Amino acid sequence: MQDTIILYGHPTCPNLGPVKGLLAQSKVKFEYIDIHQDEAAAARVRAINHGNESVPTLVFPDGSTLTEPTVGELQSKLKSLGYKTGLAAWLMGYSRPIFFIALGLLIAVLITVLRSLGVF
Repeated sequence: MQDTIILYGHPTCPNLGPVKGLLAQSKVKFEYIDIHQDEAAAARVRAINHGNESVPTLVFPDGSTLTEPTVGELQSKLKSLGYKTGLAAWLMGYSRPIFFIALGLLIAVLITVLRSLGVF
């Protein structure tokens, strides 16, 4: 597994989905380890992050790490390692915020239409 990225996280981490999505869409080999299920992994994350269980934490094949990266930071790192990250990967990484923005716009349009019809 020398070319595999290790992704430490836990299910309640809000940033885990975007990171996993970006890795998957970029066709990056990675292993996800839940630090709530693996004490050795939790200890490794604490060692990397000065005693904090900050996740997601990624460990790259070259030994470098990223902790709680933004999608942009992770994209830059992946590009520096030779991976291609296209628009689909970016969209996957930002799928949750895009959904809520679109939902908000839809609600705003609906309210505008209903007001113009005199409903309220």
